[in-house]
Amino acid sequence: MNDRRKRIKLSKTGVILMTGSGERRIAEPIRFHAIGERMDRTKVVEIRFVNCDGEKLSEQFDMAAINPRNLSTIADALGNKGYVWPTDGVSALEILKVVVSKIPNRRFIFVGAPGWHGTAIVTPLRYYGGTKRIVIDPESGAHLATYTTGPGSLKAWRKTVGRLAKQSTGLRLSIAAALAAPLIRPLSMDSFALNLFAPTSTGKSSLLCAAASVPGLNNKDSGLPRWSESETAIEQLAIGHRDGLFPLDESGDQGGRVEAHEKAKKLAFLFSRNRAKTLDKTYQKKINLTVRDFRVIVLSTSESALKTIAEVAGHARIGGEEVRFIDVPVTEPGSIGVFDGIKVPSGRDPGEFGRMLADNLRQDAAANQGFAMDAFLKRFMRDPEAALVRIRHHMGEFTAKLSVRLETGPHQRIGANFSVVYAAAALGIEYGILPWKKKATRAAIEKCMASALATIRSFPPSVHPTVTASSIEAATRRLKEALHRLTLIPVKKGESCSTSEALNRQQADGFRVANKTLVKPHAWKPSDADKALLIGHHILRTQREDVATLDRKIIGIPGKPRYYVIDEEVLAAVIAASDA
Repeated sequence: MNDRRKRIKLSKTGVILMTGSGERRIAEPIRFHAIGERMDRTKVVEIRFVNCDGEKLSEQFDMAAINPRNLSTIADALGNKGYVWPTDGVSALEILKVVVSKIPNRRFIFVGAPGWHGTAIVTPLRYYGGTKRIVIDPESGAHLATYTTGPGSLKAWRKTVGRLAKQSTGLRLSIAAALAAPLIRPLSMDSFALNLFAPTSTGKSSLLCAAASVPGLNNKDSGLPRWSESETAIEQLAIGHRDGLFPLDESGDQGGRVEAHEKAKKLAFLFSRNRAKTLDKTYQKKINLTVRDFRVIVLSTSESALKTIAEVAGHARIGGEEVRFIDVPVTEPGSIGVFDGIKVPSGRDPGEFGRMLADNLRQDAAANQGFAMDAFLKRFMRDPEAALVRIRHHMGEFTAKLSVRLETGPHQRIGANFSVVYAAAALGIEYGILPWKKKATRAAIEKCMASALATIRSFPPSVHPTVTASSIEAATRRLKEALHRLTLIPVKKGESCSTSEALNRQQADGFRVANKTLVKPHAWKPSDADKALLIGHHILRTQREDVATLDRKIIGIPGKPRYYVIDEEVLAAVIAASDA
């Protein structure tokens, strides 16, 4: 500013340019809000501002950025986020010099992952407890979980997801496990995994959606993490879900080439290690991975018990693996899918009724997610020590009242894992979050534990239909029948679509694009054996050996979801050869 009569003033309403002739607002509000400290003691600064859409945002920078010669870094970054700098009168750098001239008193802790940090716990949505505000580094090298709060409420969650759980033993277990996950570290317990297994189309994936609704992990664009992720990616996802629930959907999504039992064994010990593998320090710094430890409760799904999958492949699960990655059946004879306490209305088809319940559960879970864990942590952090006393009391009560004998060390460890799940549910009931009764909840959790122990003790079972040997003729016949049942919409590459057409595409099971058919994973559940055969005959197109799906952009569908990509020409040729 060459005119000495000009002066810049920062106010709540915006940036004010003061001259001899008066005052003029020239930009939206901006201020130097706080200074943070990373775990390595280096400093960061936080700038808060209002962008061109009226959104209140904040950005963090290395403290060196407020050096006058580096202010252009801040100017460019905020401009890219929508902050509009004035085009005349004064420059962005002149405004920033005023912004950073006064050091704020506020301090915060800048961390590389969610979870417990000292006496406080932080999620991507907010922090609880502690004396300083905690902020998660958005540029962290960990695959940070995306926490979301739905448009609904805790009251609506209790009336829908919470109430339906009274009719499903597996659903109670899943929700309780989500609440228990933040308690693992303060109780000095190791991470563990529960594998919920049931035949296809019984609603087991809806249990994961319901559990994910507790912290708010249902992401409509990317979905829940899947088994098809690489081991390295799963390790980073565990850090990104640190001290929380880690849902991992569908062990059958293995591309047909990676042995599921081998991956299950590696994941069992990966989770219980509570820590990522050691990386080269230079690489770790390059990817900004500052946190490597984690405590998680993993909820996984599969069509068969991991024990069955291993035995069909000619292997046996080892004891340490069974304790760390616990098979839990979530259906039983006579149940309506995963809903074992439901009576089917007269005249209704049981299968159709069960699918309706599962679909409604997914919708309610997405709409009312994020509220249950928020309420739980707020109450817990009022007096964490007293809360942990209650948790230990409930754990002891669960163990003391067991009707199942825990005779061995491994069985006792499994019992401890189920006891903390029950204890979290009991505390949630006392807090008024879960609309359940403790007695029924204890019975449900014990039932799940007894079923898990029975699975471990059982003799090698007969081969489940989903893992029996198959032939390419049978696999193509099943695929053809599935394609006839699905709603598949023709799509031309690059062709725009109307709003109504976009809605139709979002509700469809898949698309026909040229000679390829793209099927959404939830609409078609092939067995591991069928996938292996279809990939081997180039009917199912893949790029990686460990992933059976490909990401594709379809106009009208947000993001680039993954699809099963089927080559119709090759499918027709294989069928013709089989019929010849």
